[in-house]
Amino acid sequence: MDKTSANNSYCRDMVRADDRARYDTTLFAPRHQRAPLWALYAFNQEVAKTRESVSESALGEIRLQWWQDAIEELKSGNYREHPVVAEMKQHLTEPAVLKLMSEIVSARKNDMYDDGPADTIALATYARSVGGALSEAAVRVCAENSEHLDADVVEAARKSGSAWAMIGLVRAIPFHWAANRNFVPGDDGKAALATTSAEKMYELAASSISEMITYAKREQEASAKLANDASAKVKHIFLLNALSNIYLKNMAAAGNNPFKYQEPTDLKRMWSLMKASIIGW
Repeated sequence: MDKTSANNSYCRDMVRADDRARYDTTLFAPRHQRAPLWALYAFNQEVAKTRESVSESALGEIRLQWWQDAIEELKSGNYREHPVVAEMKQHLTEPAVLKLMSEIVSARKNDMYDDGPADTIALATYARSVGGALSEAAVRVCAENSEHLDADVVEAARKSGSAWAMIGLVRAIPFHWAANRNFVPGDDGKAALATTSAEKMYELAASSISEMITYAKREQEASAKLANDASAKVKHIFLLNALSNIYLKNMAAAGNNPFKYQEPTDLKRMWSLMKASIIGW
């Protein structure tokens, strides 16, 4: 296997292992679009796992700056010896895409600290950057003419990714709480973080969690409407809306309690994607 193929496989395998939902959506993309998408999503995983990969916030800031510098270097045609960066150089050099990737890195700096977002607006801004910017970048990577994308399609991508990011934050509440981290906004989050009881934690945070879920549902529904006229070249990016829908249904079945929530099965997830690819989301 040559180096280019090895780098491509590295990105593909990382996305398949660490971001299975987005990996599954790439299976519905034209074959020539998959390598760029795997490179983009592998980059996202590299920066998303920063907080879990370092022992203190300062080291996380240094690691994120490394990725920020790598993006800047790509603008001048240079690249660092890293399999994901090599694939970025191969597929992700458009200025608009690099700007969005830089936005993702900047937003991830919030992960380095445990005090949580000030309010729901701050959390929505975070979701729009880490998830929304990623989905917009994916659409731009796949579009025939990224500079002239319809504004509704761009906003649909932002909303689709924002919804998915917020759903991820809700699903991760038990994990974050156990790690003494907080993504529940405002005073609810601070109070919930202080308790050692999962039941009490949910009781304290229930109102804010409901707001997070309402936001995700609103963004997902708006994205689905705006993306109706998206071209076939990018339509598969919006399959994420179909996944958001089934994850929200599972959360509703758990009474919006992430401690009781059950993940959809692989079969249900793939069936949802196949159905949406035929009849829409």
